[in-house]
Amino acid sequence: MHQILLVDDEPYVVDDLSISIPWAEMGFGQVHKAYSGYEALELLQRYPIDIVVTDINMPELSGTELIAAIRKRWKHIRVVMLTGYAEFEYARKAIEEQASAYLLKPIANDQLIAVIGKLQEKLRSDWEAWSSHQRTMQTFREHLPILRDRLLGELLQGRKLPGPQLQERLDQFDLPFRAGLPVCLAVVRPEEFFRRQDMHSMLLFEYAIINIAQELFQDRFLIWSCKDVHDYLVFLLQPREDVEHDGNPGNGVAQAAYQLQNHVSTLMGGGLSVVTTGWGDFPDQVYTLYQSAISAIRQHIGSETGIYLDTTDNSSSQPVEILQPLYEPPLLFHMFEANNWQGIEDKLNAIVSELVHSPERSLEHIQEARLHLETAFYYFAHKNNKLLSEIVGNPLLEQAPFQTPDKLREWAMEVILLLREHTDSERRNSRTVLIRKVHEYINRNLHYVSLQAIADHVQMHPVYLSKMYKLETGKRISDYISQVKMEKAAYLLIHTPLKIYEVSSELGYSNAHYFIKLFKEYAGMTPHEYRDRAL
Repeated sequence: MHQILLVDDEPYVVDDLSISIPWAEMGFGQVHKAYSGYEALELLQRYPIDIVVTDINMPELSGTELIAAIRKRWKHIRVVMLTGYAEFEYARKAIEEQASAYLLKPIANDQLIAVIGKLQEKLRSDWEAWSSHQRTMQTFREHLPILRDRLLGELLQGRKLPGPQLQERLDQFDLPFRAGLPVCLAVVRPEEFFRRQDMHSMLLFEYAIINIAQELFQDRFLIWSCKDVHDYLVFLLQPREDVEHDGNPGNGVAQAAYQLQNHVSTLMGGGLSVVTTGWGDFPDQVYTLYQSAISAIRQHIGSETGIYLDTTDNSSSQPVEILQPLYEPPLLFHMFEANNWQGIEDKLNAIVSELVHSPERSLEHIQEARLHLETAFYYFAHKNNKLLSEIVGNPLLEQAPFQTPDKLREWAMEVILLLREHTDSERRNSRTVLIRKVHEYINRNLHYVSLQAIADHVQMHPVYLSKMYKLETGKRISDYISQVKMEKAAYLLIHTPLKIYEVSSELGYSNAHYFIKLFKEYAGMTPHEYRDRAL
């Protein structure tokens, strides 16, 4: 939905326009009001405003100066200028150069609605042209290396994508890898020389290493690369189907890996350690291959430099399998931060399912899962300034080790439900306190109150505050302000001798005629009639 800003140094003009035009029906989600050019500039910096309606003759910052500032900083904004007949000749040149449209005062509502409607159509057509297929594809191509890098990084971390979804991504990213065919990994660790470089130089070196690897591998392998969480360069290799491989394709991988080390050392003066893996099906075994490479670097290379290691035959002992669902994204910590309770439950079910159906799982794996879950629970509680024991109680935290996955799930779900109930309760309480603060501030400052002033008082962004208030009360803040002002006006009319214009001024209305109009809409009669009827 669009947003509009109404600007005039005469408040009753702005206020009248804000309520007399059916903005919501016209597709405007928010109507902003400013009573000076400088106030308008402040609002323009805060909100994504699409259309500005402004008077030309304003003190301090005129309408033409305001439009010039808009044209300089927000070229997409459309401007309607309001001008009196006497000012028209003076302002015509500026209007023609800067404004999208102009109207002569006094303004008829239907005339303004027609002009605004045309500008909305123009905005829509401009955005459609901007987001055209051609431009979208150009932007997509520019970001293609980042998208490829991210997708491979997700596969290395164990993310599982449904077959059709993965194939769609591969096709979109122009990656000719085929599911079900074997792949291997070459993991490259840049050594000390590269780690001493600044970020810009390191990026250039990494780009050069990737280019050299492309040249060495591409004749016999499809190659896809990314930078992993350890700052290693990872190359996924799949034998080309259009090339004959003499014997074991792993020989070609080893040969190219040796050449990569030599070329980088000769051309750049820095060393690399390289680990190549055995073969596994794509994409199901990518995560396992990657873990074997990282494990080899940790166990067999360590702080040594310039090492090449082939892990293909490193299978003399049966490895202890890790509990993969614990560590594949999205992590429990991230889902707790996002209050993604359904995702948390799904994650727990995946962990328990792995414990139940995998024969290699032991009691130690159950204990690992419990410790991981407990850490996430403590993290969430402490992020919310609470001790976990205050929320769930010590008996739940002090239970003996679990012997079965079902017992683990039963315990974890009980803790999760208590954490969720606590979070929901805290949210409700905080919103209740917020609404009370907003109402107290409005009641104390009826003579002059604005959304920005209220937002500053409760230390929130105005847009967020408006949404929260509407969500909790079902009304807009402006509706509440108008209601309270009219209720206060009714009280003053009956219980004080103030004149009508004095009541209007007391409530912050600079124009008594505008106040009378609003009161008649509220009470169904004028202030005079209301006072006379009460006497």
